[in-house]
Amino acid sequence: MADSPIFARCDELVRWIIPATVHYPRPYRASLGRATQEAALLLQRQLIAAARRRDKRAALQAADEALHELRVLLRQGEALHLLSLNQYAHVARLVDEVGRLLGGWRKSLSRAATGQLPTDPDVE
Repeated sequence: MADSPIFARCDELVRWIIPATVHYPRPYRASLGRATQEAALLLQRQLIAAARRRDKRAALQAADEALHELRVLLRQGEALHLLSLNQYAHVARLVDEVGRLLGGWRKSLSRAATGQLPTDPDVE
């Protein structure tokens, strides 16, 4: 599980978000900072739950929702100038990468449920 790219990227994301939000100004730290940390940690917990469950769909749906919430909170942090443009660009890349990996996982489950084989663009 820890070797999987989605878990590695999510771990990197969480390890970046926690120290960054600790540096939010005091009026925002307890609200927006805490909510951002909790969304990132919830995302990580849902991915772990999906890896351990037989039926992964509900946990992956919850992870997708946590990822969306995290995106919104990070955008708010940037809009309030709590994150610099460079910091926001970096964390947005991490979030996008986790989102692509999560989407791929969900898509592979959908294919497996319908019995479809993954399409290979090199095979005609």
